[in-house]
Parts: sequence; structure tokens; C-alpha cells
Amino acid sequence: MLKSFSDKAIMTKALSMYGKRITNEQYMELMHKKTVAEIAAYLRDTAGYSEALSGVQPTAIHRGQLEILLRKERFSRYLRLMHYDNAQRDSYYHYLIMEIEIEQILQMIQLLNSNRAEEYITQYPAFLERSTRVNLMELAKVRSYDGLLHVLGDTPYGKLLLQCRPLGGELIDYTKCEVVLMSYYYQHVEDIIDHSFHGKTRLHLHEIFQTHLELLNISNIYRLKKYFPETKPEQIAKCILPVWKRIPQKELDRLIAAPSAEEFLKDIAASPYAKFVGSDDFTYIEYTANCINYYMCRRYLRFATDAPTVFTAYMALCRIELNNITTIIEGVRYGVPPSEIKKMLIL
Repeated sequence: MLKSFSDKAIMTKALSMYGKRITNEQYMELMHKKTVAEIAAYLRDTAGYSEALSGVQPTAIHRGQLEILLRKERFSRYLRLMHYDNAQRDSYYHYLIMEIEIEQILQMIQLLNSNRAEEYITQYPAFLERSTRVNLMELAKVRSYDGLLHVLGDTPYGKLLLQCRPLGGELIDYTKCEVVLMSYYYQHVEDIIDHSFHGKTRLHLHEIFQTHLELLNISNIYRLKKYFPETKPEQIAKCILPVWKRIPQKELDRLIAAPSAEEFLKDIAASPYAKFVGSDDFTYIEYTANCINYYMCRRYLRFATDAPTVFTAYMALCRIELNNITTIIEGVRYGVPPSEIKKMLIL
């Protein structure tokens, strides 16, 4: 009975918060703002961000601070939903914490490769310190790969990244680190879904994660063929994430073996993924992939009857909204015309 109440509360709260989402009309107004300060002031007056920005002076905030506050708001929504979760620490809903932890580790790896590790302290999400297994303050002090391994200690991430340790003065293989960490993440999520759920709930959750993974892999294969045509198929195979059940191995091998980006598009056009084709511009393919995720999650949010599916769809939609707002902030900051910004939004 308690679990039933918990599920109902999570569903009701998620739908209520979704009702405060940024509307298409509000996106249009945001795109026509002239400065980041104007965007901050506008968001402060919207239902979904009024609390997060209540103490902000728009004229004094810069882009980085605003984006951190927006990320904090997404996490605050997660915590509001978790208030109703009666499960143990290994609850399915903790997948979001793992996702955030891996994002922070990969961000530090990027900074290490560019000799800018000291910049992490200015952008790390301090509001997450009590929620993650990774000590973010200690992560901010990292200045080498060995230092990173030390901070990650006995976490699963430290053990996984041992296999990516660079030799001598080599750069860290970021792609290898990303594949190792994200493969662990998706496998872990799949295992939790299989262990915790059955019936439609299990089916729906697998569809959400596997569709996202499938679209990510297709986009990555095309990116490599388009911008790094010298990349060999065996190298591409090392850059994609496990596909699970959705893409047959023969189909995946055929796409990876395509001799060029143009041939890849032809192969896609003759496959169940023909929806990707319509332009030879990678931006179109990536944008289409994001749109597919958006409409799938919006459909599940409206029609699903179980809390895990509603939660997962809602948090994915929150991420898309955050990305849209960030895109607008960057566009306004660099003087991009509203008509061009609109083309990059997932609406």
C-alpha cells in the first residue's frame, strides 16, 4: 500500500511540474531577448524557474552562473520527486545520480587534456556534494590522471578507468574513457530494470534507454564518417556503446563498414532508420535524433500508467528543456538571429 502511494505521488508530482514547463511561446520570447541578463529576468518570472532564480540580480549574473542555477533547478526537481520514493539506496531512480557523476568525471578528463583542470572549481555543481559517491571538492583538486584515479578510489569508476590510464606523456584517450564509463552506466541501468520491473514497465523503460542509445550510436557513426573519413571500421566499432537488443549485429556491422558518409546515408535510407535521412548535414541527423527522443518521452509522460516510466520521461524532458535554454543563452550572447536559434531547439 505504501509503495502504491509512493508511485501515485511521484506520477502526480511529475505531471504537475511538467505543467510548468517552458512553452513554445515563451521560447519565442526568450529568443528575442538582447542579453543574458534579460533572459535571467524573464526566467525568474516563469513558474518553473521562479524559485531557483528568486534571489538573483539579473544585471549581476553571468552566463556560467545562470547555467549552473538552471542545472541546479533540474536536480531540485529530481529531489522533489525522490521525496516520495520509499525504496532503498539501490532504488532504480538513482540512475540519474550515476549519470551526473559520469558527466563530472568526463568533464574533468576534458579539462586535464587541455591543461585547464583548475577551471573545474569555477563550474562544478556544489549542490550535488551530498548526493554523489564522488567527492566533487576533491575532484576539483585533481591535476593528473593518477590524481583522478586516487579521488575515484574504490568506486566502480576508478576501477573502470584504470584500463584507460595513459602511458608516458600521452593525452588521455577521452573516447575510450567515455565508452568504458557509459557502457557501464547503460549495462547497470539495464540490469536494474530487468531486476526491478516486469511487464509494460520493463518494456517501456527499455525502450526509452535503448532508443536513446540507438540514436546516439547512429549519430556517432555518421559524425566519424563525415568529419574523420580516415577512421577505420574497427576504430569506429570501439567508439560506439553496447546496443543490447535493438540493432541486429549484422545491421550494425553494415553501417560501420560503409565506405563513406554518403554511403552510410544510403544504407540508413534502406533500413528501418530511414527517418534519419533527409539531408546530408550531420546537424540534421543529430537534431532528428533529439526530436525522436523528445516525442517518445512526451508520449510516455502523457500515457504511461507507472511511476518509473513517468519519472524517466519527465527527467529526460527536463534535460531537453535545459539544453534548449542553454542554446538560447549562447545564441543571444553571440548575436545569433532568433530565426537561426529556433532551428536548433527541440520543440
